[in-house]
Amino acid sequence: MDACHGGDVLEFSPRFQFTQTPMKHLLFSSCALAIFLPLTCLAEFSKLGDRLDPIVREEMREWELGGIAIALVDDQRVIYSEGFGEAKRDSIFRVGSISKLFNAVAVMQQVEAGKLDLDAPLPADVLPIDPFTNALPVTLRQLLSHRSGLQREPSVGGYLDDSEPGLAATIASVPAGVLVTRPSEKTRYSNLGPSIAGHLVARVSGQSFEEYQREHVLSPLGMSSSSWKLDRAVRKGLVVSHIRVADGRGGWKRQETPVFDLGTIPAGNLFSTTEDIARFASAMIAEGRGILKPATLAEMWKPQLTTDKSGFGLGFMVGKFRDHQTVSHSGAVYGHSTSLVILPGKKLAVIILANDDIVGGRVRRISNAALSLLLEAKFGEQALATPAPFTTKKLNDFAGDFESQSYWARLEIKGGQLIGNVSGQLTKFKATDDSKFVADGLLENETPVSFVRDDAGAITGFTMGSQRYQRVPKTAPTLPKHWRAFLGTYGSKFIPVIISERHGHLYAMTENMVDYRLTPVNRNVC
Repeated sequence: MDACHGGDVLEFSPRFQFTQTPMKHLLFSSCALAIFLPLTCLAEFSKLGDRLDPIVREEMREWELGGIAIALVDDQRVIYSEGFGEAKRDSIFRVGSISKLFNAVAVMQQVEAGKLDLDAPLPADVLPIDPFTNALPVTLRQLLSHRSGLQREPSVGGYLDDSEPGLAATIASVPAGVLVTRPSEKTRYSNLGPSIAGHLVARVSGQSFEEYQREHVLSPLGMSSSSWKLDRAVRKGLVVSHIRVADGRGGWKRQETPVFDLGTIPAGNLFSTTEDIARFASAMIAEGRGILKPATLAEMWKPQLTTDKSGFGLGFMVGKFRDHQTVSHSGAVYGHSTSLVILPGKKLAVIILANDDIVGGRVRRISNAALSLLLEAKFGEQALATPAPFTTKKLNDFAGDFESQSYWARLEIKGGQLIGNVSGQLTKFKATDDSKFVADGLLENETPVSFVRDDAGAITGFTMGSQRYQRVPKTAPTLPKHWRAFLGTYGSKFIPVIISERHGHLYAMTENMVDYRLTPVNRNVC
């Protein structure tokens, strides 16, 4: 029995009607439920806000975040819900790729109904050209687990297309493309793949994708504040959001985000609130009650087409938090960064929605802190001890210019701290011993960093995630003259593509994220 659960259980109807009991930040699905909860559990849950609020506010202050909304779920109840800064508890956000989970649910409903087959070859009229010989057919299972070989974005209705063509026009553009890798060969994240899957749901159901979702997913869960398109109600409740636009000179300009419907609607266009996403989380914790069979959900929570124990299931990302299985998805879409993490075995979930573009590292920091507090409050599970601060006497040894297979980095000492500009992103390094650090930034959260020394003890490079950085030689190569013509800014004013030079190499800044190192294929192609 859970440490904070009594023997009485409150049964829910499939529609999960939540009501709220005003008790500062503490919310319950039913007034009666408060009677059944042990007083020790009520006391622990009531402290969550007092402990989590300072963490959120410090993250917002240090990284200049505009607004954040949070909901914490224990089984069938929202036990904490709050908005910070520009966000209110009921503010509407774009949830980005969390949309893929709802799309996957719709697909699996049609699989249960016998109208779709996960492993049957897809209809030829929705697929691009396959240039590979002896390749496996593309299937729904591959689409939902990002193993189809499709490119990330379609040529019409992709992430950079603000013309709002709609799902039908987006899918109609697909046959003119070409598969990038063999089906099932490797994980290649795609917004196009899930969009094709959503289109097939609409085709076999005889409804538009939005109508199907409203009737078979959103309404049964009581998600009355959610919508798949930017309608009048969404505009009224939509939180103001911000996007950091690269200026082409190594800096950023923060501005209000443009708002429009993506062509890849099933992959990332859902508008919702923390408490509506909490309703979805509770349905998942209840083994899909009301919308899916338990066996179907169990299949969705298995890594697909791999022997690894973590990776993409059907829609969901399967992983771990400490020793606990997680099923989750994050989102990043035009001024919004989001996260939903569910611990099915512990019946806990955390929803974080932020109104700033590309701040996934800070969202993960808050989500991890909330998960730790929930596990402690419900089960008495203590968080791992934080390593004591380590002060290295030779901090200057780590400064300098470095380059990896994908990025560049300039490390400097500022205010007694090692600060990095990693391919355009501010990154703060905190020492854990003489050669090891953890890195924090808008994209990073306590990423392990290990510096490498030569026989004389000099720093020659470091590893950070999958990247291996080498110190740039004092005499770096120069960029070939014929490539200088490519330098400059291209495309959209709010999502520019910026081609720049570092250490004799071309770099491309895309989606206002980082500079990606380009590898030449020939004189005009990288």
